[in-house]
Amino acid sequence: MPGDDELVIRAVLETTAILSYARGQVHVGELLVEVADEGACVGLPTVALLDAYSRVTDDVQGRARIEILAATPGIVVLPLGPREAAAISETVSRLGSNGSAVADYDLARAHAAWAATAHSAYYLTCQPRLAPAVLARWQIHYIAPDDT
Repeated sequence: MPGDDELVIRAVLETTAILSYARGQVHVGELLVEVADEGACVGLPTVALLDAYSRVTDDVQGRARIEILAATPGIVVLPLGPREAAAISETVSRLGSNGSAVADYDLARAHAAWAATAHSAYYLTCQPRLAPAVLARWQIHYIAPDDT
């Protein structure tokens, strides 16, 4: 793995993709292996991580899978410090999802979209229709919510 200042973030997981992994869906894990084989990393935005944890409060297995995901080599938990918060806040007004108003926008999705844009990375989601309009079409990749 390259040094921290040389990390290449190839993909960013949005909350729904994290939740898919929490339910045991295999495609996120497969993607992690592919990205690691390229010598790159997958970004896990802090706000999306928080959002995912809050949605599996009573699911012991789901919480454990998210914990394992966040600690997996090749995963980089993307911070939300003052610099990132300021940058994200400047772009939130431009990050309305395709066809919806900014008022419908959530901060976890904003952090993931900002990170994908900042790293020229893929944006992985189970809800591609809700992907922010600021993302290029090539960046948006569908992840099935479960293995059914």
